[in-house]
Amino acid sequence: MGITFEYLREIQRKERNSSRIAEIEPKFYSELAAYVKTCTKECKDSGDGFRELENSMKLARDVFDKREQKLVMKALRSVRTKEYDDEHMTAEEKKLFKALVDAIRGNKKFFDRVMLGDYSLKVADEDTLIKENGNNVVLARVRKEIPVFVGSDTKEYGPYKSGDIVKLPRAEAELLAKQDLVEVM
Repeated sequence: MGITFEYLREIQRKERNSSRIAEIEPKFYSELAAYVKTCTKECKDSGDGFRELENSMKLARDVFDKREQKLVMKALRSVRTKEYDDEHMTAEEKKLFKALVDAIRGNKKFFDRVMLGDYSLKVADEDTLIKENGNNVVLARVRKEIPVFVGSDTKEYGPYKSGDIVKLPRAEAELLAKQDLVEVM
């Protein structure tokens, strides 16, 4: 399907009337570029149609802005809920969405480290271990209250409250994660 003024108007209405990203043609942006190029050429050749071109460009800008805003909000929700959904996005939007999700995840990890007293501008990958006293230690978010316990290293850990972010040896963190008591970060 080629882009038309009517199609742009329809998409604009859908974007304005819903909090969800509207379904559009997968090649929307390449077709939009072709439409603008064709309209511009026709306007130059005939000296007419500039108003339709101008209005079409305003519609396209509004559609783009609405979709971009929804992508940002969806990326935030995706990181918070851990539900990655790129439905109804074009390939270009999927690339942006992934970059936003990755950036937000990295920023959350940075803040989690700050909350542990570690101000480091370098954000670690999910699989990167924190080296502490020669032991493999990971960050974990406590999901449910955990009483004091003795780890395999014979050290005491806890008590922890729901929502706490703690440093734990990898083995203990993985065991607690299997019991749904923590979420390894």
